[in-house]
Amino acid sequence: MGIVASQSIKNTVTTYLGFGIGAVNVLFLFTNFISDTYFGLITFMLSTANIMMPLMAFGTNNTIIKFYTVFKTRQSQNSFLTLMLFLPLAIIIPLGLIGQFSFEVISNWLSQKNAIIKDYYWLIYISAITFAYFEVFYAWSRVQMQSVWGNFMKEVFHRLGTTILLFCLYFEWINVEELIDGIVGIYFLRMVLMGIYAFSLRQPVLKFQRFKSLSRVLKYTALIIVAGSVANLILEIDKFMIGEINAIENVAYYGVAIYMASVISVPVRSMHQITNPITAKLLNNKDMIGLRDLYQKSSLNLFIVSGLIFVLIVLNLNQLYDMIPSEFRDGFFVVFIVFYSWI
Repeated sequence: MGIVASQSIKNTVTTYLGFGIGAVNVLFLFTNFISDTYFGLITFMLSTANIMMPLMAFGTNNTIIKFYTVFKTRQSQNSFLTLMLFLPLAIIIPLGLIGQFSFEVISNWLSQKNAIIKDYYWLIYISAITFAYFEVFYAWSRVQMQSVWGNFMKEVFHRLGTTILLFCLYFEWINVEELIDGIVGIYFLRMVLMGIYAFSLRQPVLKFQRFKSLSRVLKYTALIIVAGSVANLILEIDKFMIGEINAIENVAYYGVAIYMASVISVPVRSMHQITNPITAKLLNNKDMIGLRDLYQKSSLNLFIVSGLIFVLIVLNLNQLYDMIPSEFRDGFFVVFIVFYSWI
């Protein structure tokens, strides 16, 4: 079994495990253990952090995938990876300073409709940093052709941690404010563990030295900030906008519908973890035949699997909504609209 098939199967299993745990959290635990207001707040916070993530990462997670195989010597690879480790700080530090000195202006703007958001302003910033550096470390491991552990951390770890926190809330071992802090803490721990694993695969050697293709790398990084930001905006801006123009509990209702629809994307998420670095390598080596074979086989497999998932969701959507509180049923047709927009 080839590396693509092997790791794709493992990634699919872990991704579906993560989505299964996430479904329990979203459909049953969040909807019953906390108020819709706090559920909407958590969804709003994480969506806003995801929107900020490509900017915080400075595009380095995609740049590592794209350019790592271009560098053939250990010295040039070390210089390249050192730049990728520190480049996000060029955005993170200035944004932090702006946020500190403009706290009242920005927090008041974010909380115009929902005052509760103001108290969690800095948690959004911290979450965005943890998301950004997690993706950097994950890309670091993926270029070593190891994606399974990272996919487990990306899809399962934080959801399982959230499940534990929700039960702690249910048994009144923590309160809802501590739950929110704990969720951010889980994402921070996930980033740390991913970094340890990535560095175990390829230990960083800090080398602050100019390397060939530096200008090309920086141009691509700047471009991918825009591309990555647009991609994340498309996925997350709707939740952010709902929180800015409507009562925040509506973010929770919408988030449940989006979660149901997003299950169809599991196979492509799983396969991309390993095919992206392989695609970059084939492109860098100008192996068009290998690239064509990879695209044809992966596209056919994704079409079959995703089609089956689509049918299963559509046939069981009524039953899914019957299992959760009735106020969430307003998102029923959102699932179909999202499906239609993705197709």
